[in-house]
Order: sequence, then C-alpha cells, then structure tokens
Amino acid sequence: MYRLFLKIFFWYWLTAWGMIAIVLLGSRLTGMRQVSAPNMYATVAPILAAESVKAYESGGPEAFARFSQSDVHDHERQIFLLDGLNNKDVLSRPLSDDGLRLAQAAKNGELIVLRGHIAAYKFVSASGHPYILMLYLKSDLRRIGDALLGDGLPFSISLIVLVTLLCLGFAYHIASPIHSIQSTARRVAQGDLKARVPSSVSRRYDELAALARDFDSMVMRLDSLIQTQKNLLNSVSHELRSPLARINLSLALLRNRFSADSDSDDLFQRLDRDVARIDLLMGQLLTLSRLEARFSSAERGDVDFAQLVEEAAADANFEAQALGKSVSLQRTGSIILRNADPHALRSACENIIRNAVRFTRAGSDVQIVLEVDRGAPEPQALLSIRDHGPGVPEGSLQAIFQPFYRINGDGEAPGGNGLGLAIASEAIRMHRGTIRAENLRPTGLEIIIQLPIAYEIAAHGGELSKPEHSNAL
Repeated sequence: MYRLFLKIFFWYWLTAWGMIAIVLLGSRLTGMRQVSAPNMYATVAPILAAESVKAYESGGPEAFARFSQSDVHDHERQIFLLDGLNNKDVLSRPLSDDGLRLAQAAKNGELIVLRGHIAAYKFVSASGHPYILMLYLKSDLRRIGDALLGDGLPFSISLIVLVTLLCLGFAYHIASPIHSIQSTARRVAQGDLKARVPSSVSRRYDELAALARDFDSMVMRLDSLIQTQKNLLNSVSHELRSPLARINLSLALLRNRFSADSDSDDLFQRLDRDVARIDLLMGQLLTLSRLEARFSSAERGDVDFAQLVEEAAADANFEAQALGKSVSLQRTGSIILRNADPHALRSACENIIRNAVRFTRAGSDVQIVLEVDRGAPEPQALLSIRDHGPGVPEGSLQAIFQPFYRINGDGEAPGGNGLGLAIASEAIRMHRGTIRAENLRPTGLEIIIQLPIAYEIAAHGGELSKPEHSNAL
C-alpha cells in the first residue's frame, strides 16, 4: 500500500517540477523573440549602444576595447559592436552562427534575443552609420540558478514546499481509499463478514466510491448466504437429534427382542454404527454452529493449556496404539490461558491430534510439541502437531480448515467428514489465536497453533520454564 502511495507521490511530484521547468525555461531557451521594456536589457540596450558607438567613433577600435573591458557588468555579458553594413565585429572577433543569424534579423530600435543568451540591438549613429550591438549574455540556466539560490531562495523553498504538499495531498486522496478497501478485504478474508469500507470512501463521488459500495454489497450478499447456510445446518442438526435418540431406543428394544438371531445381530451392529456416525456428525455440526456464533460454555476461566494438551494426547495415544501407531508429547510446565473455554480448546486439540493419528502411516509417531514463544510482543503458547502422513496439496493448506472440505485421492483417510479441523479453527479463533498448516519434507503435515497466554509456571515452581522433557504417552 505504501509503495503505491510513494509511486503516485513521486510521479506527480516529478511531473509538477517538470512542468515548472518547461514553463520557466521553454519560452526562454527556444527560438528568437523580441524583448520590450520594462525588461532590463531592453531599457539598457539603447544607452549601451550609444556609448559603445560614441567610444568607437571617437577613439577607434582601441577606445571601444577599453570601454567594453571596463563595463561593470562584464562578468554577465560580452559586448560586440558590429558594422551594420557587413556585420563584422569592429575588433575583428569571430561570431558564432547564431550571432550572425541574429545580427541579420536585428531591426532598428528593437532588442532581439535568441535562446536567452544572445541579444542584438540595431543602432544608427548621429552620422547615419548603422551599427549592431551584440551581447553574449550569461546563460539563462545560470541566471535562474543564481536567482533561485540567491535572493530568491525563500521563494524557491516556498515553491518546493507548495508543490510537495499538493503532490502529497493528491497522492493521499487516491491511495487512502484503496488502503481502506484493502484493509476491509483482509478482515473479510479472515472471516469478519461484518466488515465494511468506511463511509468516508463512499462519499467521494468517484470510481473508488463506486468500488467501495460494490465491495460492501458483495460482502453483505456473502454474509447473507453464509448465515442462511449456517442457520439451515443448525436447524437440521437440532431437528435430527430427537429422531436419532428415538431410533437408538428403538434399536435397543429390537435387539432385546431378537437377540437370539445371529443374522439380526449383524444387522443391528451395522445400524448402530450408522446411527453413531450420524449422531457424531450432528454433534459436530452443533459444536461448529456454537463456535461460529461465539457461544461459549458457562465454565470459562483460567485453563492450564499444557495439562489439557497432555490429557488429549494421552487419550489419542491410547487409541493410536490399537492401530500400531503412537503419540509423543514434548511440553513445558503449566501454561495458563485466561478466560478460556476448556471444552472448546479440548475439542480443538482432540480433533487435530486424532486427525493426525488417522493420517500418519502405521508404525510412525505423531509428535506434539508445546512451548512458549517469548519473541512475540506478548508471550504466546506455541503448539505443533506433526504426523508422517502424505500431507496435503499446497493449494489446500488453508482450505482444510473450511467445513466439509475433504481432499480427494490417496491422502484421504476413511471416516472423515471434514468438520474436525473447521471446529478446531473456530475454537482457536475464539481465543484470539491463529492456526495454520504446513507440509513437511519428505512427507507429513504440521498443524501450528498460537494462543496468547496469561502467564507460565515452570515445572519446578519457577515463573518461566523451557521445554524440558519428552515422554511417549
């Protein structure tokens, strides 16, 4: 954003100075023009011409040479006196091509200037002989430089400040609404569908204002669609819980009635598994709906996050051992989270760890590392869960936290419904934390969670601790 602002600023700043330079120098450095009073040279030229001719006619070339050398303005100009009949310098000095062209164009009583540094004035003496006074003036660039850096320095500084302020204001006028729209887009990308572009942008009455209004309309439409989808899922989940409970009761009664039939027992087991999966799905949908609505349990308070992770890892390790896998934990002492929902955090940790156990290959170990990141502005709990599975495509590293998102292919494990990581993501965000996924090399996936902590208690009673031990659970 600031690069765009600087590009706009410097572009118009240089453009403004370029236009000023063209206006100041263009008319003075190009072409042949006539100069009239009250210009200083137009006023002085007749007097200087008369004195030059008088010195030449009274004393010859030597007298004119002494007169031109004694001129007080010699450091700014060089004086030539030409015979008007042949355009030859009375001191036989060579003339430049521009000087000869200007001498031919000189008219009686008019000062003619070419490119701002050569001036010619035609003068007729009392004897009737024509002369041309030729002045090689100091370069306009040098004179302008002296003016700007000399007596005109305050004017130069004022001009620089004025041009800079105007360019700054113009650049800010363009870049500021773009920055506002970009900031709002980032908030929307992070899940805040209530974000809107500031109303000051919409009142500009230009294309950027139309863009802001269209952006807000798009976000409002997305918010409406997503809220409709969430309400539908929430309603369906609630409505299905009661029929599922009655189905479970009916299955129990039927099993008691037909318990002696082996074929019926196999059918009842299948029905139990299907109903259990539907019940789990409904429970996860309700959990996700509560987290998205930021509804917490009534048990919020200080939570020992390290103990919570250890318990979730121990439960997952017990399940993993039946599959020929294991879970190990490397942790610090107690890490206290303030005003936390233990049920939401436990659900998040269990979903991520069990997801890692499901995907990691047989005989491998899911590695969990919990430590404190003290390099951030405020201490952060840093939880890392690494598996040895196939990983996910790079383009899906963010999408896996969306509800019902599943990866097709060899990397998909059976039994998933795409809600576990979405629940974990909402639970972490509810606690002002962040969650992300990274692929490991050569294989594997790492889920990284950061949560702000209140304080840390070392394993041996100190105020702070470092990761000190690793134990297989």
